[in-house]
Amino acid sequence: MKHYKLQKILSVVFKITTLVFFFSPIYNSPMKCYKAKWILTSADEVLRDMAIVVDEGKIIDIIPNDKVNFEEKYVKELGNAVITPGFIDLLTQYQYTDISDLKPNDFKRKLKKFFRMCALKYNFAGVNQDNYSRKWAGILSNYHALDRNQKIESFKHGVTESIKAGTTCIAQVSKEYKYFELINKLPIKNYLFFEVFADTKDNSKKTFKILRGKIEDFIFHKGENTHIGVMLNSISGVHRKLWELFSKYCRKHNMLIMTRFAESQDEIEWLEHGFSDIDLLHKFMGMRKITPYQKELTPVQYLDNLKVLTKKVLVANANYDDENLNELAQTGVKFIYQPLYSEEICNKKLDFKTVLEKFEGNFGLSTQSFKNDRSFSMLKLASELNKEVNLEIPELIKYLTIYPAKILRLDSTIGTVEKGKDADFNVFKLDDGEDYNDLLKHEIPYSVYSKGRKLIKRGVVRFSL
Repeated sequence: MKHYKLQKILSVVFKITTLVFFFSPIYNSPMKCYKAKWILTSADEVLRDMAIVVDEGKIIDIIPNDKVNFEEKYVKELGNAVITPGFIDLLTQYQYTDISDLKPNDFKRKLKKFFRMCALKYNFAGVNQDNYSRKWAGILSNYHALDRNQKIESFKHGVTESIKAGTTCIAQVSKEYKYFELINKLPIKNYLFFEVFADTKDNSKKTFKILRGKIEDFIFHKGENTHIGVMLNSISGVHRKLWELFSKYCRKHNMLIMTRFAESQDEIEWLEHGFSDIDLLHKFMGMRKITPYQKELTPVQYLDNLKVLTKKVLVANANYDDENLNELAQTGVKFIYQPLYSEEICNKKLDFKTVLEKFEGNFGLSTQSFKNDRSFSMLKLASELNKEVNLEIPELIKYLTIYPAKILRLDSTIGTVEKGKDADFNVFKLDDGEDYNDLLKHEIPYSVYSKGRKLIKRGVVRFSL
């Protein structure tokens, strides 16, 4: 009986304690507060002399700086600084980051590279060095000559440099399943798009079955930062059967599809004539010759007939004429603008003004590049592009934040600095006399946060991969 009474008393005490805690002022807990001169929210307002309050990885309030009454150790005085949402890179392939610098590290790998380079020269004999298909064959030769550890270190290097530049969400493309465990443990949000190819109807069915099983397994094991999608390589690299299978599957399971879209003259010629230099690339990759299910169709018509193009499809590049761009924009697909990659690999790129006209508010950027001295800074890329159109800074920042967040359907948690969102944000320190309009002078942030965790401070990495 005494034991029962004691249990009852403890139960009452617990309930009272819970109620006191619940109704107590929320700021009594050890939360952190970041005071800045400027906050670019990407939510149609620029805040001045305000502070964001972060608790358990979430922004729980935004209050005036002069209303902050936290303990000093929980307050970060940023001074004349700009806080922005974390940046989102819509197409990354970080496994290729160091392929130009790394060399095969044993005799077997060196021999493999030698034979691949011989095969490249044989298959592409007489083809211009500047040719799209030949360039990709060279990239793949360099990559596949590396061992597993070199590939993973190359990936880690790319991710680290990207985070240092303020990117807190990536859309990574790879056909290799080994990157899942690594990506799944990243301290930033990520979309992993598994890339597929298929050259026949039977191979399409086999590829679909394998990847479907993998996806279902990965979804069961993925962490809260990781999301899964499908990358159908390109119109010319995927048999129509695989387009049909994955289009139906992704619609049913509400998944995103990504594809490279009319990014080279090789692909345009393939659609028109049924053959082009793209066939040499496929042969080099060990694929059989793929032919269009119908010739003389535009890229939009080709995929639209297969019922592929929907609002859940992300297309990269589309480096072709004005009329077809209008046709593409009308389908409602999301656009990935890759100016560096297009110029280097595709030998052609859309200008930023055209992209804005066709896909206003419906596209994001990619910093993908294969140059040794490439920059991972999305802000630097945006700054260069903005010289063409001179957008207001708050609007320009939306193309690095909220617009791509909506494209990836992650805008309920990231993309803006707002109450209730994850505390993914960058801090840019300004010089004396500068305001948020001078943000583009500062390519690299002072500090980078993901879910309230400081990942970067003054260029120093505070996480491990």
